[in-house]
Amino acid sequence: MERNDLTRMHWCARAVLCLTCFALPSVASAQVDVLTNHNNRERTGTNLHETVLTPADVNAAKFGMLFKRVVDDQLYAQPLLVTNVKIGGGWHDVVYVTTVNNSVYAFDANDPKATVPFWHVNFGTPANLNDADFGCTDINGSMGVIGTPVIDEKKTTLYVVALTKAGGKFSQRLHALDLATGADLAHSPVPIAAHGFDPLLQNQRPALFLSSGNVLIGYASHCDKDPYHGFLMSYDAASLTQNGVFNTSPGGSEASIWQSGQAPAVDDKGNIYFITGNGSWNGTTQFSESFIKLDPHLRLLDWFTPTNHFQLDKIDADLNSSGAVLIPGTHLVIGGGKEGVLYVIDTEHFGHLGDEHAVQHFPATSSHLHSMVYWKSAKNGNVLYLWGQRDRARAYRFSGNKFDETPFMIRPDKNDGHPGAMLSLSANGDKDGILWAAIHATGDSWNESRPGILHAYDADDINHELWNSLENPARDDCNNYSKMSPPTVANGKVYLASFGTANVGTGQLCVYGLLPNGPAPDAPANVHAALQSRFISLTWSPVAQARTYIVESSQAGAAHIIASGLTRPEFTEPAEDLGTKTYWVRAVNANGESVPSATATVDVEHAPHPRHKH
Repeated sequence: MERNDLTRMHWCARAVLCLTCFALPSVASAQVDVLTNHNNRERTGTNLHETVLTPADVNAAKFGMLFKRVVDDQLYAQPLLVTNVKIGGGWHDVVYVTTVNNSVYAFDANDPKATVPFWHVNFGTPANLNDADFGCTDINGSMGVIGTPVIDEKKTTLYVVALTKAGGKFSQRLHALDLATGADLAHSPVPIAAHGFDPLLQNQRPALFLSSGNVLIGYASHCDKDPYHGFLMSYDAASLTQNGVFNTSPGGSEASIWQSGQAPAVDDKGNIYFITGNGSWNGTTQFSESFIKLDPHLRLLDWFTPTNHFQLDKIDADLNSSGAVLIPGTHLVIGGGKEGVLYVIDTEHFGHLGDEHAVQHFPATSSHLHSMVYWKSAKNGNVLYLWGQRDRARAYRFSGNKFDETPFMIRPDKNDGHPGAMLSLSANGDKDGILWAAIHATGDSWNESRPGILHAYDADDINHELWNSLENPARDDCNNYSKMSPPTVANGKVYLASFGTANVGTGQLCVYGLLPNGPAPDAPANVHAALQSRFISLTWSPVAQARTYIVESSQAGAAHIIASGLTRPEFTEPAEDLGTKTYWVRAVNANGESVPSATATVDVEHAPHPRHKH
């Protein structure tokens, strides 16, 4: 089994970086991390701290693809973003992506030149569609890592689940990976197990999430192939010891936690909210087609089941295709399923069985509802955005504790296939909102990979399209649509997962942002190089207009780039060779690179002590 392809990791990151842990000012202020699916625990899908991308600047002349990264297979998971990671001798913004081939990649999030990942790990041979008679091609190839990982708030650990095949047997394992190296941390990995749990048939589809010191893992199925249950399992985030299992259908079957890949929502008390699909229901222990509320210890607190749940089950109209979303500032949770009906539920009183207990329910879209975004706009107030399967994009106003049941904005263009659009929204507080919608450009993505398109709409007027990725396809096309993966938008860039160029076996990450449209930054000043033990430490003064930095060096006449994409004005490397080494630095922003700084030199007069291997 391949474990670590630690490309670009030329020496032990932990040992070297401790030499430069003194405080230096960060060049970019108010940088945003995306550590969890759909941006936050409420799953609203919003980044409200976006100051770079505005409706005035997102257009075909100013905005487009900056670079793409080809990976080894399809990306079902949402890309996650961590700013200012200590990695590779300096500080970088890093985007993490996973593939169905059981791979995890860590790429520089800003630098078009950094084509090689900081690290890449692979957990072994993944299970495949052909390993059982699943009877459908919803997932049409490998099934290694499907659910979106989660990253802890301290920005040290990435948690991910992989499905592997070895010796004709299948296993699922929870991995806790070091963000800087990709190495498994202490106690990692651990096998996932529970009574009635089949590692091949249970699809780890919903995103992982963290709550109350635990990492939680939800489960759906592959093509409704029995036997399976809707499991939610809890593992201590430090020891990876399993400390809780909730089964939605003990003594019965099914009732999956699918949610089109969305993680359950979590309130400020640590209570957990999710919705289930088809399966067994008895109103006591088995809860298909239901809204569920659990406490942090996975004990059932409350539930709601629609009046027509048996009919929903009969016609395979899962209630949980959208997942649960908590409305900030209220005691309300919302969600909807394949029937297209939106339910509004009081989190303090679910009411159990019967539509009369819902605060509100109404047909919000004509078919499957797969993704929602909720935003408070200075112009339009509180707004819910959705774009259902075989329907048009719609926006509903929310006031008091209910939605206006007539949408106040509807786009004219209709999606004619499965699924609907996966949505995200960026804004600067309640202004400059942009609704981002990833969807197939043509056809139906249910059983095959289809060409994709990313749309950007003015969130205050969704009939005003700002840009889409096929306006200038030679520059911006990201190829096949990554089914049910919302775009990640932060710090002036959009990170979009893709199924690549073929029906199976390909994948890529596309990164969009502002194109050059002004002067490059000034060159850095006060570049200083110093020998510290067996390492060379380089520092310089921050440049106000810079987003990242490039460090170049020469020794014995050979000049080359030794680091790029640095987010802070410092860099450290081993002092491996005797003689004089010369350094210079360039500042970089969306408009290009500065001229080189003045040079700094350092003399290595004695052979360094041998470095310990790590």
